[in-house]
Amino acid sequence: MTVIHAAHNLSDILEAENAALTAMDLAAATALLPAKQAATAALVAVHGAAVMTDSDVRSAAERLRALVACNRTLLERAMLAQDRILSCIARAMPPAIAQGGRYGARGANVTRQTLPPVALSARA
Repeated sequence: MTVIHAAHNLSDILEAENAALTAMDLAAATALLPAKQAATAALVAVHGAAVMTDSDVRSAAERLRALVACNRTLLERAMLAQDRILSCIARAMPPAIAQGGRYGARGANVTRQTLPPVALSARA
């Protein structure tokens, strides 16, 4: 695999991920992660063979650089949206659920009971 081929492959995957993120289709964007990781590894493996004076390599690198910058912005936007959604859900939960339940040894929900005060004596 050449550097140009590896860069184009990664660029194509980033374009697909950016389209999914633009549409806020997080499931589709997440599904592209293994392919993106493999394409990144392939590019890293062959990057030393590139001569940056080649106009094709420079063009592929510029395209990849622009896609990576856009991808970063879209990923940050998606994470912010997820954070807002989770915050809304957390605020909408009744306090008893938000604090979590207490469960006994057999898995049953245990209500909180107040124990009577206990006095201890150091004298024996």
